[in-house]
Amino acid sequence: MGAADKNQKIGQAKLDIGTIAKEEVVIITFNGEMSVFNAPAAHDTVSKVISNHKYNIVFDMAAVNYIDSFGIGFIIASLRDIARFGGDLKLAALSPFCERIIKKILNLDMFINIFDTTDEAAADFKSNAASAAYRWQQVLSRQPEYPDAYLNLARIFLRNGLLSEALNEVKKALDINPSYIEALNVCGQILLKMGENEDAIKNFQKTLEAKPDDLEALTWLAICYDDSNMLDEAIARYRNVIEIYPKYADLHYRLGMSYLKKHEHDLAVDYLNRALDINPNYLDVHRALSTLHIKRREKEPALKHLQAICSISIDAKEVSDTRELLNRISKDNFPNSYFLEKIL
Repeated sequence: MGAADKNQKIGQAKLDIGTIAKEEVVIITFNGEMSVFNAPAAHDTVSKVISNHKYNIVFDMAAVNYIDSFGIGFIIASLRDIARFGGDLKLAALSPFCERIIKKILNLDMFINIFDTTDEAAADFKSNAASAAYRWQQVLSRQPEYPDAYLNLARIFLRNGLLSEALNEVKKALDINPSYIEALNVCGQILLKMGENEDAIKNFQKTLEAKPDDLEALTWLAICYDDSNMLDEAIARYRNVIEIYPKYADLHYRLGMSYLKKHEHDLAVDYLNRALDINPNYLDVHRALSTLHIKRREKEPALKHLQAICSISIDAKEVSDTRELLNRISKDNFPNSYFLEKIL
C-alpha cells in the first residue's frame, strides 16, 4: 500500500470521541470506525477518564459503523483497566454491525453488560451496588462459611463509604480464614480510612508475613506511614517497592509527594516526572507539578503542566479556572498561594 493509499485509509477510518460526565458515571461516545488506526486514541481517552478518578464508564456505540480485532481488544483492555480500580464498563446502544460482532459472534455480553440506551446503562450503576450486595447476601444464606462472599460484600460497602459495615463483613471472612491475603489487605484499607493506622499496619504486616512481595500490602503499608506523617519510613518503603515493581506510576507519584511534604523539591520533581514517563495522563501529577513550578516561579514547565490539565480534566470548572491561571502566568503574573489552593 502506497503512502497516499495509507493516508486515504486512515482518513476513512476516522473515529470521533466525546466525553460526557454525569455525576459518578462517564459516557464516552464513539463515532466512526473503532479499528487499528484509532485504538490508541480510544485508549488515551479512557486513560484520561481514569486519571480523573472516574471508574464507572459507559461506551456509547450507536455511531460505530465498524469494529475490528483491535477495537475489541480495546474494549476488553478498558474493562480490565477500570476493574483494577473497582469500577465497571458497560456498553450501550450497539450499532447493528457492533451488535453482530460483539453479541452474536464473540458473545462478549457474557461478561460485559450491554444496554439499549446510555441512560439505562448509567442508571444501572446506581442500582448495581444494592443488587450486588443482595446477590452476595443470598449466596451467604446458602453458604454461610464462604469467605469470598463476605469479602465481596466488604468491598461493596467500602466503595460506597459504609466503613463500619465493610469492616464487619471482612472480619467475618478473616474469622473463617485468618490467612486470607485479599481480606487482610481490604481490612487494612478500611482501618486506614477509619483513621486506625496502627491496626491497619498490623494487617498489612500479616499479609507480608505470608507473601513478602505482595504489591498491594507493600504499597498500603507505605501509605500508612505516609498518612501518619512518618515520612522517612514511608519514603524508604516506597523506594523498596519501586525496586521490585518499577513500572507502577502510582508508586513514583506517592514517593514524589512524600518528598514534596519534606520540602525536598528536586527529588519531588524527579519522581513525579518518572510517574509521567509511565503514565502521561496522570492528572494528579500534572496538578502537583504545576503547583510546584508556579511556587518556584518557573514559567515554562508550569505552563506545560497547566496545559496538560486542560487537556486531561473532564471537570469543566477546573478547566476554566486552569485556563485563567494559564493566562495569568503567560503574562508573568504569578498568583499567591491562596489562589493556587483554590484552583488546584
